[in-house]
Amino acid sequence: MKRFASTIALICTFLLNFAEQTTSIIPSSYVAGNASTAYQMEWTAFHNPASLATEKGISLQASCENKYLTKELFNEVFGIGIHTKYLNIGASLSHFGFADYHELLAGICFARRFSDRLNIGIQADYYTVYFPQLQKYKGTVLAQVGIQCRVVKEFYLAIHAFNPMFSKIKSSEIPQKLPAIFSIGALHVINEKVNWVAQIDKNVYGSWRWAVGVEYAPFKQFTVRVGGYGQDFVPTLGVGLHFGEFRFNLHCEYHLKLGLCTFGMLGYRF
Repeated sequence: MKRFASTIALICTFLLNFAEQTTSIIPSSYVAGNASTAYQMEWTAFHNPASLATEKGISLQASCENKYLTKELFNEVFGIGIHTKYLNIGASLSHFGFADYHELLAGICFARRFSDRLNIGIQADYYTVYFPQLQKYKGTVLAQVGIQCRVVKEFYLAIHAFNPMFSKIKSSEIPQKLPAIFSIGALHVINEKVNWVAQIDKNVYGSWRWAVGVEYAPFKQFTVRVGGYGQDFVPTLGVGLHFGEFRFNLHCEYHLKLGLCTFGMLGYRF
């Protein structure tokens, strides 16, 4: 009974913090510090669409996130990226929540690499949420735009706009704004073993957020990532394992008030 009561309290806290006015609909990533805007080593679904331009061949990925070790706050993401002669094309799907409250986010992405200096990507998303009070779904269309640019050798700057058109769910019963987030990120490839990433985000309906991280690959098959983000500092720790075309990435972060979040991603390249 105590376990049930604590679970309900945690869910209510999460929904009140993130879903009452500005819902949190962007899945996490395994990137150190969650600073994914300028990251180019791999496309991560629903993050900067410009990173899709770096993919070659066909890439599959499936990830799951367990927020605060509560099954009702479980997030699953599936993505596929396909390289073509003129454009790289990606499709992704995210499901978050439980029976009485859940969100679906589906996207189609197009990206292109212009020489070795510039990546540009755009993405169209459809977001829908189930409102238990109304016993029905409400949805809307939103966009993402991203640019990654090599400024000097081994140093990159990037921008990413999530929902720049300020789309929102229109409902007279339960008005709900969606996050409109503008990000500036940087990537410094220090050497073949060490990368540094950082970014600053501004949610038009919320506060600023900073993020920074470092990843270290002592050898090709193994990577360690450390970082942190947020005004209330949230430390992150992760590892990556790469065997042939398979990639497995595990990411953990600890929120001082709400607890531990875990994230895992399995990918394969053809």
